[in-house]
Amino acid sequence: MSTTTRLAFIPRDGIFCKDGRGWFTSSSGRGHGLDWPWPSTILGALRTAWGRGEEARTSSLFSREDWRTRTAAIHLGRAIALRRAHGEGWRADHAMWPVATDAQWLDKRDAVRRLEPVERATRTLGRDDDDAREALRWPSFDDAQKPIAPPRWWTSDELTTWLAGGALLARSADSKLATVRRRQAHVSIHADTMTADDGKLFSHDVVETFDATSEWAIGVEAELPNEAVLRTATVGSDSRVARVESLPATVFEPPVRVLEAFRAKSRGLRLMATTPLCFRNGWLPDGMESSDGVYRGALPGVAGDVVLRAAFVARPLAISGWDMADSKPKPTSRMVAPGAVYFFERASGEPFDEGDARALWLAPLGARTDAGFGRVVPGIFSPRRSTR
Repeated sequence: MSTTTRLAFIPRDGIFCKDGRGWFTSSSGRGHGLDWPWPSTILGALRTAWGRGEEARTSSLFSREDWRTRTAAIHLGRAIALRRAHGEGWRADHAMWPVATDAQWLDKRDAVRRLEPVERATRTLGRDDDDAREALRWPSFDDAQKPIAPPRWWTSDELTTWLAGGALLARSADSKLATVRRRQAHVSIHADTMTADDGKLFSHDVVETFDATSEWAIGVEAELPNEAVLRTATVGSDSRVARVESLPATVFEPPVRVLEAFRAKSRGLRLMATTPLCFRNGWLPDGMESSDGVYRGALPGVAGDVVLRAAFVARPLAISGWDMADSKPKPTSRMVAPGAVYFFERASGEPFDEGDARALWLAPLGARTDAGFGRVVPGIFSPRRSTR
C-alpha cells in the first residue's frame, strides 16, 4: 500500500548536480553543475533515503536487484523550488518558479513586457510542409528596445500576478533572489604516502542554498510504499546531505488570484512548464494532432478538444543521469525547458473557467510524469489578431 507524502529537502552544504559535459570541457578546467536538480535526481534522492531507512529498519543491505525492485513503487509527482526566511514554517508563498518565456526584460524599461501571440503574414523556410505548424502564431513586439537577461526565478507573488494577467516591475537578474555559485576543489590522496596526487586535482561548481537570511529547499509530493519517516537525505553528486521536513498540502494548491482570474472566464489558456516536458514529438505536446491546418487534441482534466495557437519554446534540454543500480549512464532525452509557454483555445469556442484552472495546476503533461517531469500551471490568455 502506497502513501502520499509531501516533503521538503533542505540542503545544508549546497547542491552539485553534474551536467552532461566532461570534467575538462572549458579553459577553466572544472566540472560544470546544473543550477537546479532535474526531477530524476530528486527521485533518486528520495529512493535512496527511503531505501537506507528500510535497510536500517530490517538490519539488512539491499543488493542491486533489491534497490531496483523495492524502490520501483516510489514515484515523484509534483516538485517545486522553495525559499524561506530562517525560522519560518513552510507556506505556499515560499514557492519559487521558472520565469516564463512570454515575459521579456528590456534595457532601460521598468516593466516586464508580455509577449502575446499574433497571426503572421509570411511562412517559414524549410523542406517539410506542415500547415498546422505554419498556422501557429508568433510573439508580437511593440518596440525595438534591447532585450536583457531575465532573472532565473520568480517568486510565488510574481508568478501568480503574471498568470492572472497582471503587470510586473522588472527585477534585475542579479537580484538577491538568485542562487549563488561557488567553486570547490578536490584532490586525490595516495594511499601509501598520504600525499596529494597532482594528476587528480579537479574542481566543480556548487550552488549555495543557505545564506544569512534565507534557505532554499526542494519541495516534493511523492508516493512511498509505506509511512516511512525520512529525516535526512543525500542530493546530487558528492552525496551532499539535506535535512527533510514535512510540507503542508497547501504548498501545492492553486493560488487564489489565479482561480479568481479564471472565474471571469478566459477565452484562451496559457500553460507554462514548471519542470522539463518530455514529448514524443519534441516541442509538440502529446495528444496534439494536425487536423484541418491546426494542432488539435486534449488536455488533462479539460473537457472537449483544444486548439494549439502558439508555442514559445526555448532550446531543448539534453537530460541524462546516472543509474545507481546498474552503475551506468542513463539514456539522454531531449526535453522542453521549464518556462516554456503554450497557448490554447477551445475548439468549441467555449471559455476556460475555474474548474479548468484547478485541474491544470501542476498537472502532468507528456511522458515520465511519475518521475517529476511534465508539470504545468495555467494562466489566462486573451487571443488577438495581427494588425499587420
